[in-house]
Amino acid sequence: MNSKIVLLGVGWLATAGGALAAGPVPPANLYAPYPQVSNITEGIAWPKGQALPTFATPAAKMDTLVVQDLSKDEQITFSSLQGQVNRNQPGIYLLENRADEGRDTWANTPTVNFAPGNPYDRATKYDLVAKYAKEVTGVVLYDPAVSPHYRNLAGTVAAQRNALPVTAGVLAQMKEHGIALEVIEDLTSLKFTTPVEIYQYLYDHYWPTCGKRVLVSAKPHDERGGGDYHHTRDIAAATGSAVVWLNTLVPAEREILRKFFGDMKAGEAIALGWYTTERTGIPTATEFGIGTMPADFFVSASVYAGTDHHIRIPAVPKMPALQNKVHVAIIISDGDNIQYTQHAMRKNWERTAPSRGKVPLNWTIAPGLVDIAPGIMNYYYTTATPNDCFVTGPSGMGYLMPFNTLTEPGAPVGDKLTDPARMDGYARLTETYLQRSGLRVMTIWDDATPMQRRSYEKNCRHLYGATVQNFKDVPTVAGGVENNRLRFDKLVVPYAGSFDHIHGSLVKEIQRWDGKSPLFLSYQVDVWGEMRANRIVELHEQLQREFPDKVEFVRADHYFNLSNEANGLPFNLCLASTTTVKSGDPAASADAATDGTPETMWTSSEKSKRWLGFEFDGVYQLNRCVIRHAGDNGMSRDTNIRDFIVQGSVDGKSWKTLAVIKGNTENVTDVEFPAAGAKFVKITVLNAGEDSTARIADVEIYGRK
Repeated sequence: MNSKIVLLGVGWLATAGGALAAGPVPPANLYAPYPQVSNITEGIAWPKGQALPTFATPAAKMDTLVVQDLSKDEQITFSSLQGQVNRNQPGIYLLENRADEGRDTWANTPTVNFAPGNPYDRATKYDLVAKYAKEVTGVVLYDPAVSPHYRNLAGTVAAQRNALPVTAGVLAQMKEHGIALEVIEDLTSLKFTTPVEIYQYLYDHYWPTCGKRVLVSAKPHDERGGGDYHHTRDIAAATGSAVVWLNTLVPAEREILRKFFGDMKAGEAIALGWYTTERTGIPTATEFGIGTMPADFFVSASVYAGTDHHIRIPAVPKMPALQNKVHVAIIISDGDNIQYTQHAMRKNWERTAPSRGKVPLNWTIAPGLVDIAPGIMNYYYTTATPNDCFVTGPSGMGYLMPFNTLTEPGAPVGDKLTDPARMDGYARLTETYLQRSGLRVMTIWDDATPMQRRSYEKNCRHLYGATVQNFKDVPTVAGGVENNRLRFDKLVVPYAGSFDHIHGSLVKEIQRWDGKSPLFLSYQVDVWGEMRANRIVELHEQLQREFPDKVEFVRADHYFNLSNEANGLPFNLCLASTTTVKSGDPAASADAATDGTPETMWTSSEKSKRWLGFEFDGVYQLNRCVIRHAGDNGMSRDTNIRDFIVQGSVDGKSWKTLAVIKGNTENVTDVEFPAAGAKFVKITVLNAGEDSTARIADVEIYGRK
């Protein structure tokens, strides 16, 4: 239930007793309620509004098995067994010997912390099946020699029947080890040989009873690179979801994939895996408002989804004062790939530790990690420096391509999401994950149409800004500001692969600058090229030598607030280093309310002292206030403050009421009010939470000169 919010015009004054005169009530903007996720001890939790399920905390000692000890079809079987078992409590942990970060690196990471398990190997692997045989109903028999796509069909059927997909060879091995499981469905009698036939059969006979919240796209063969025989198949098994692989370069196959996506609801569904090509696959899902989490190398998702779901959102440092300089934000690509965050990013993160912190760096990361691997997200968050800023990869919750700007075979340029309702659904889901992950800036691949920009602005209240880009073939891509709030900034270079490329571009832009007002330049670098953190530091040093005191690298959240400030638009005044905050209760830490994270809280139990006061460096035209409550910190919603008043003053003596909030139960209150000039703001708690203690996790106050 949303907070009851009463907004009063700026001419209204609170009386000494706090009573307020009646007046007009402008429309309020509220954050939509979102799932409050906590750890569980058994089963899975999957409330509405949550993209992927929460799994139980993993067993103290899990059974482990290295996937290199399994054949391709054994990987199909054992990943299904993993999902069936882990649905109750994660007890099977598949390991990857060839992982970039090292096989046991995550298990030994404090934010993940998997205890040493019970190891199985090539000789004892079927003992693992025997251990859990009673937890499945039987087997689904298939023959990959007829078509490798039967691996996906069998995996889908098995997920529906709480069974294991097996070949005749795997079934024979089970029998040799004394495992007597009944064949509950035999797919070897089917004579289909093409993907279109097999997946049309799946669509007609099994899709109606599949869950429609997740679709796994996993390649069941080695054609065009390696196959995907176990990655995220455990999620499909645990959730009763379909597994498909349709070549998006082939029109007939792409049409079948469109049928699946067409039955899924934007804002309530996600795709896991990958496609034949990026720019034919992602737009196919995009058409229906479905984001994709690239996961074709992600290992043991059903285990990582049981790690601690309390996200340790990092504090945000105060932004530098706006100066007449060139402000540069450099974004590091590919963090939207959850497999990258599990593997290559961990290796890159550790190798660049000596360079991180020297200059502001902006790291893309997948907001969906809050569901599928919160322990991995928390590792990056808790080891980041104040100069490490995280932003969401394209283009929100799951990779979406609203508008393609790069012509490739089967991928013409143009608008890929034309349905406003589906766009709104995707944007609303994105907002939930921006809030839960604490991400404030988005990279959009590639562009966003006016309709799409309106949807982002309307639904993603947590966003400070977003970048758009012309990858190659649409030079008309432009930045802009939506509704005088949300800035869309066109990247100068969308995917810089070399030092010379980005340096040459920056030199050109700086030399063209007339120096009359601040300049803002955003770039994205290709993480697979040479532009790692150390090279970005070297770039900064070289520019300082070439243009002394003219260039400042900034965090992305600072970049968009400074840009709004420079252009006379509202920005978050609580980020300004000149803003001060004090508490009516001297024992309470007022700074905790303006550090940009709900991890710390201002707390006061003194009834007459339950207020926070803010002072800015001048009079600003204020128009919005966002307050995060105790529930956003992970506490019970019952501890959220109930009734409070927001007032503004030019001189600190005569106060005007900006907003009155009554009966609040939500974790975040977001109110807009008619512009009011003020140098001071006071938030007074009239009715605290159920324990009579006032708690505020964070405050944002927006205004312009």
